[in-house]
Amino acid sequence: MNLMPHCQNCGYQWNWKDMFKLNLKGKQECRNCHTVQYASGKSNFWSYMLFLVPFVLVFNYVRIYMEAGWAILILFFLLYVTLASLLIPLLLKLSNTKRQF
Repeated sequence: MNLMPHCQNCGYQWNWKDMFKLNLKGKQECRNCHTVQYASGKSNFWSYMLFLVPFVLVFNYVRIYMEAGWAILILFFLLYVTLASLLIPLLLKLSNTKRQF
C-alpha cells in the first residue's frame, strides 16, 4: 500500500520527511529529477479541512460541555496541532504547478 505521493515529473515516490518539508514551505524539490513540486490545491484544501472541522467540533464540545479549563484546552490544542502536522503530509498530492484551489 503506497501512502506517499509520486513526483509528477519522474514518478519518484516521496518520503514523509520530504512531504513534511513541502507542507511547511509550500514547495519542495524532487530528490530524483530536481524539479520543484507543489501540493495540489485540492489536496491541500481537503487535507486541512479534514483536520479543521473535527478540531472545531471537538474543541467546542470539550470547552462547553465538559467545562474544561484553559490549561486543558491549550494542551488539547497543542496535541491536536502536532497530530495534524504529522498526518497531513500523508494526505497531500503533488503537482508540477502552483495552482490555487
